Amino acid sequence: MKTFHKTLSIMVVLTAAALLQAQQTTSSFELGSIATPRTINPAANSTNPSSLAGQQQNPFLGSVSAGQPTAGTLDLSLADAIDRGLRFNLGVIENQASLRQAQAQRLRSLSTMVPSVSALLRQNLDQLSTIAIGLKVPGVPRSSGQFGYQEAYFAFSDTGVNMSSLYQYRASRQAVESQNLSLEDAGNVVVLAAGTAYLQVQASEARVETSKAQLDVARELEAQTLNRVRSGLAAEIEGLRASVQRQTSEQRLTVAEANFDDDKLTLSRIIGLPSGQEFKTTTHVGYKPWTGGDLNISLQEAQQNRADVKSAQSAAEAARLSKRAAQMERVPGLSFNGYYGSVGTTLGNSTNTYALAATVSVPLFTGGRIHAEIQDASAQVDRKQSEYADLQGRVNYEVRHAFTDLRAAESAVQVAESNTRLAQQTLEQARDRFANGVTNNLEVVQAQQDVVAANENYIASLFAHNLAKLTLLRAMGSAQKDVNLYLGSK
Repeated sequence: MKTFHKTLSIMVVLTAAALLQAQQTTSSFELGSIATPRTINPAANSTNPSSLAGQQQNPFLGSVSAGQPTAGTLDLSLADAIDRGLRFNLGVIENQASLRQAQAQRLRSLSTMVPSVSALLRQNLDQLSTIAIGLKVPGVPRSSGQFGYQEAYFAFSDTGVNMSSLYQYRASRQAVESQNLSLEDAGNVVVLAAGTAYLQVQASEARVETSKAQLDVARELEAQTLNRVRSGLAAEIEGLRASVQRQTSEQRLTVAEANFDDDKLTLSRIIGLPSGQEFKTTTHVGYKPWTGGDLNISLQEAQQNRADVKSAQSAAEAARLSKRAAQMERVPGLSFNGYYGSVGTTLGNSTNTYALAATVSVPLFTGGRIHAEIQDASAQVDRKQSEYADLQGRVNYEVRHAFTDLRAAESAVQVAESNTRLAQQTLEQARDRFANGVTNNLEVVQAQQDVVAANENYIASLFAHNLAKLTLLRAMGSAQKDVNLYLGSK
């Protein structure tokens, strides 16, 4: 039996637009604070990466700790830190969850396009009343008495020809592709976050070592000066000056050690080390000139490799398809449903029965719902296309900016290294002149301060150079692939 009828509404089509919201925000990682080299001034701690550890709004600065801390000190190389970050960083975990949600939405969209089949097996026990149904026939009993029968059916329902569902499924597939690319880009962001924190730990460790060396020099100068004061060969002010220098060096060491511990905590937080796990860095990231090609090559690689740009493009295409799906809701749809089974006193003594219905749905009036959905989808298209265009320009800016910083940092490292040698030579000569009584300790104190400034300048310049390389790799979209090539052990 076939029946055809018209209806006044059509089923609301599922949309994948909500899945596209997570793409452009999950891979944002600001370097403004974490890239600032740490100074020995305690008042400057507000610009240190350790201050970012509490910013929960950025998932790439958080992680899910795995396991329990082990006894002893863990040897942690740069490759190990990045590998742990790729497994336990919260930014990656959230992107993986978003990918699974996008895949579930794709399956949900597909389910609206395939038939649904169900089976029914039922035992009926009835009793009919002629009074209840308003039947009064002389001689007919008021009740039929109790009787039973069995029935079994296979029922199916199919949306049939529905262009809106088809476009919505295509949009959900693009959303999955966009989220896949977003997950790939999240790996590059984690490399940037973990690598930067690792470099900062090494820079802070170098500051601790230089502070210890400067403290030894200050103590030796204080001892020599006090001996000369007691012997009457120097004025008391020289002893006071030497004591002030020694105390300053002690304070500098205390601050450097505190910053070093804070930076280790930040790195542990980013890569998911168990709370309280002691570790030491084993990859010495020294100075290596950039060998990755000029600016034009870097720009070309960025256009080819940046997964977030490809993800934004897929998100824009998904939004366009969602808009098309909303427009297709105005098109009549064709659906089929029916059943086939048997009914009788028993299944062994039954007769076949079936029904087949084809339905044409024509949206004559929907109260403005379709127009609203089209308008909303159109706004999403404009937004995603604008974000895609902006990201293309941002990639160009990031590569050029990182390349400029890299060239400046390369020159700064070379100058700082030369200044460190000269300052050390100056200090040695000043100490010799003081030991021979040629001059007072003021010259030595000034030379010590020059050495401190030169060492700090070299540490900051080396950190800035390696960070510029890491940032350039991220801007080119190859940080996860090439980080060990350009930042391996010296």
